Amino acid sequence: MSDPDYEAIAWSFDEDAGVGRIELDRPDAMNAIDGRMQRELIEGFRRFRRLEEDRTGVAVRAIVVSGAGDRAFSTGLDVGEMQSITDYGEKKRIPDGFHEMAETIERCEPPVIARIDGLCLGGGLEIALASDFRLASERSSFGQPEVNFGVLPGGGGAQRLSMIVGVSRAKELCMTGERIDAQQAAAEGIVDHVHPAAELAEAVESFVDSIVDKPPLAVRTIKEAADRTREVGFEEALQYGNRAWLSLSQTRDYDRAVEAFGTDADVEWEGR
Repeated sequence: MSDPDYEAIAWSFDEDAGVGRIELDRPDAMNAIDGRMQRELIEGFRRFRRLEEDRTGVAVRAIVVSGAGDRAFSTGLDVGEMQSITDYGEKKRIPDGFHEMAETIERCEPPVIARIDGLCLGGGLEIALASDFRLASERSSFGQPEVNFGVLPGGGGAQRLSMIVGVSRAKELCMTGERIDAQQAAAEGIVDHVHPAAELAEAVESFVDSIVDKPPLAVRTIKEAADRTREVGFEEALQYGNRAWLSLSQTRDYDRAVEAFGTDADVEWEGR
């Protein structure tokens, strides 16, 4: 299922696999993020949520975000559009939009995988940081160059980087606008896996399959438990995990897994 009505993104959903896809689709502009792309990206993620409103069980098991073309995942804010904005209210919509965009991705219940090939800068990196996993090609590079425009990352880039690389290194990356290659990004934990460009698509599909093959309610709860640890503290996150384990133990997926234990039977997860 795809939707041709979007202009700045390509949206699709594989109902059989339960995998959603959003492609940032402005290759001639290096997938720079303008207001339209912000709005469509937010709407695209909300649409995945709506797929489950009239359904029993889990419809969306994973979402892949990528960039059109082979030059950039995204180079961030569309500077050309920014040049025409002078009013305070219009300026305010820029960080507000980036914040809502990143928050929508981060709060998405199914895991989000960013497939990165090429430049991943500014708001593009913020999209990737808001995702759960980042897989990149060897030719990719990363950075937060907003300081060169006299501002800071508007979608929480400095804050999310600080939780990955530490506060001091996050300050350095954002204050200097340093650009790093994929291997360095992987060494610092910004990227999870690096692959040759020709092998990236297959590697991402294999990674997605390894998650989609697992019980979807458990996958979502693991994501929530991990995210809560950084948001509410360790002890409260532990309490959440205890409650969540008991809740999951009441599901049909749990019962079917226990029944199949010790046999060669494949369990078809229902997400309920």
